[in-house]
Amino acid sequence: MAKFSAYAELSKSGIVTLVLISVLGGYLAGHPLEAPFEPGRLLVTLVGILFLASGSSALNQIQEVPRDKAMPRTAQRPLPSGRLTLREAWTFVASCLTAGLGLLALLGAAQVWLGILAVVSYNGLYTLWWKRHWSYAAIPGAIPGALPILMGYAAADGSVLTRGGLYLFALLFFWQMPHFWVLALKYRQDYEQGGFPTLAVTHGAGPTVTQIGIWCLAYIALSLAAPLFLQVHTLYLLITLAMGGKLLWELRAFAQAPESRKWLHFFLWVNFSLIAYVGAAVVDLWGVYFRAWLTG
Repeated sequence: MAKFSAYAELSKSGIVTLVLISVLGGYLAGHPLEAPFEPGRLLVTLVGILFLASGSSALNQIQEVPRDKAMPRTAQRPLPSGRLTLREAWTFVASCLTAGLGLLALLGAAQVWLGILAVVSYNGLYTLWWKRHWSYAAIPGAIPGALPILMGYAAADGSVLTRGGLYLFALLFFWQMPHFWVLALKYRQDYEQGGFPTLAVTHGAGPTVTQIGIWCLAYIALSLAAPLFLQVHTLYLLITLAMGGKLLWELRAFAQAPESRKWLHFFLWVNFSLIAYVGAAVVDLWGVYFRAWLTG
């Protein structure tokens, strides 16, 4: 049981769960009205990305063992603490990435290439270069984080370059800056000890809060633009307006006292807002499908 827990931590199972939620949302949002629903295809998509994300997350921890040892927040991860060996971790990574890409190959070449792009951009460009050398690494680093929802949409729709899929990719992309920089501000000392020049480390709290506010406002504005890209209507807009108002309220409270417990309130609402936006779009879209089915 201890080994299972260690492997779950190595794969960052909590983050992977959020990835799978975004994949599911993307798949359901991208499913064409006229096409029959294929549970098997959805299952292959979810399991394939589960393996891929788990392997990529584990590889990230292998790459950052020396820095994780230096940060109190990460010193007890499986590799720095010795609960798993590097050999065990490498075996896990190879098995997961092979299984993930193999399953995605059943869906088509586009899914394989998107999966490879996600791994290379995250474990190669972001982990080994951007994150270690650039204060604004979170911006290009948001690309691999936003790809899973596009992969889900494309798996259902059959095409990568669609208005709906690219819109959801953009929504997830913009969401990641307030999400990450709030954490980076909270754990600024950890990142500094680990040698990561995050925005909070290099520029301090004030500029970081300003950037969080700018990207959060852009994220809220983008959420309101969904009817231009997806077939959503009143239900989505009502939920989006309510959620946007709540986010603005929490952003204001956080900006006034970023070192207080308000950071956690804002952080949780930012995370919940993404689930609300994608979930509302799916419910609204499938409501259209259901009404069309009823009317023949």
